[in-house]
Amino acid sequence: MDNNLTQQLFFNHIKSMLPVHFSFVDEVADVLKISNDSAYRRIRGEKPLGLDELQVLCNKYQVSLDQLLQIKTTTVIFTDDRVDHYSQGFNKWLQFVANSLAQFNGLQNPKMYWFSKDLPAYCFIPFAELTAFKFFFWKRTLLGYPELARQKFNGVEADPEAIETAKMIDELYAKIPTIDIWSRDSINATISQIEYYRQANVFAYNDVLFKIYSQLEELVNHLELQAETGKKLSYSKPDLYTNVTYDAYINETLIGDNTVFVQSDNRQITFINHNGLNFMSTQDAGFCEFTHKHLQNVIRKSTHISIVGEKERSMFFHKLKAAIHERVKNIS
Repeated sequence: MDNNLTQQLFFNHIKSMLPVHFSFVDEVADVLKISNDSAYRRIRGEKPLGLDELQVLCNKYQVSLDQLLQIKTTTVIFTDDRVDHYSQGFNKWLQFVANSLAQFNGLQNPKMYWFSKDLPAYCFIPFAELTAFKFFFWKRTLLGYPELARQKFNGVEADPEAIETAKMIDELYAKIPTIDIWSRDSINATISQIEYYRQANVFAYNDVLFKIYSQLEELVNHLELQAETGKKLSYSKPDLYTNVTYDAYINETLIGDNTVFVQSDNRQITFINHNGLNFMSTQDAGFCEFTHKHLQNVIRKSTHISIVGEKERSMFFHKLKAAIHERVKNIS
């Protein structure tokens, strides 16, 4: 393949990754810090890209040169935005979630798959005390914030920045068609976290503990209603139906790993969960296609409970609520 055509294909690939309303020439000019005329000449292949320019574009848009040049390799390039307590990384992680969801919303006909090991962060946000608990647990236990090491949990999230970002996440998530693959273990992780703190006497009051379990049951009821209607619903306005589809499957044999896969008309992205909250992402075409095929295989071995499968849906959510009730009875 001649260099001119390769360069044009490279730019066509980058263009396909951008939201349709973006001015591609302005975007390239801004990233390379050149004039629009110079950007035009590079996009058309009239002026060769320098190695430094190629590096800047590949880093910015997570493009693998091996893939571009069709070099056979088993190497896959991931972007990793890891968090820790040293950089007060939890707010950084929340912003990463918000930015990712905004990115998904900018794609053409996006669809998000979640193969659940734990309930995803955006599920909790309409429930204030439950959200505050998850944030506290993640910061104290997963990220090891030293200032929280001996602090009791009082049911309140005191950081206004975290609250505002969470609201943004909730709004962005509500707009994306989603396919969730659940198992009974999906809720067990949260129950285990609650019970760990109960036994360690971390809750400031029993009333807070009861409230969290109550909201966890409300969340399960909300997920059941979404599955029944096949649409995403606002928790505060459950009668307000949207056109955003919600597909749910249950799988009792395979263990989820919190893989997130996003598919659109012009782009695929895979997010792999690692080391607690952290995700690394790739747009490598081969890896994304492999992930998509894997998830389709999981779905074929799962029970569809959105709109159809009333009996299975009712039994599944009844078991989740029974697990919550059993824990509540043990609270003295």
